[in-house]
Amino acid sequence: MTAFLELVTSYLALIAYIATLLPSNLIVVFSSWKKFYWRRILLKNRRKIGLICFLFSIIHGVIIAQTRGLDMLSLNTYIDYFTGLGSILIFAILAVTSNNWSIRKLRKNWKKLHRLTYFALMLLILHLLLAKQGEWDWYTWCGFFSLSLMTCLWLLRILLRWRF
Repeated sequence: MTAFLELVTSYLALIAYIATLLPSNLIVVFSSWKKFYWRRILLKNRRKIGLICFLFSIIHGVIIAQTRGLDMLSLNTYIDYFTGLGSILIFAILAVTSNNWSIRKLRKNWKKLHRLTYFALMLLILHLLLAKQGEWDWYTWCGFFSLSLMTCLWLLRILLRWRF
């Protein structure tokens, strides 16, 4: 049962994370989607969806720590699980600063800080590759494809910003 909960929480966190990235990244390819209703809903609720992603990530991490008997005081734990723990750390920073007070206090730096989400994106791809070595089911492929697509769209956004 715990393996099932571990899997479900990881993919629910992944779905919520992708939902936070979709509105701004899909516009690069489909500029006509700016006016679609679902995009406005995702943009309006992006902070809430991000907090849901953080919550499921924490639950996923706690389940793994309990089932595998991880020693959180051991350096080896942090070396072995650096991709997952790094992602959770970034999500924690983003969750703590996802409020109007932080936006006012941090001003331009808030947006720079929240660009850490793309570093978390890279860590999650690496996390998926390391965690699922040789055990790829259809849902693992879907997760990997979705994260890779978000990365490609993000890189395309950067390249279009730098065009001549």
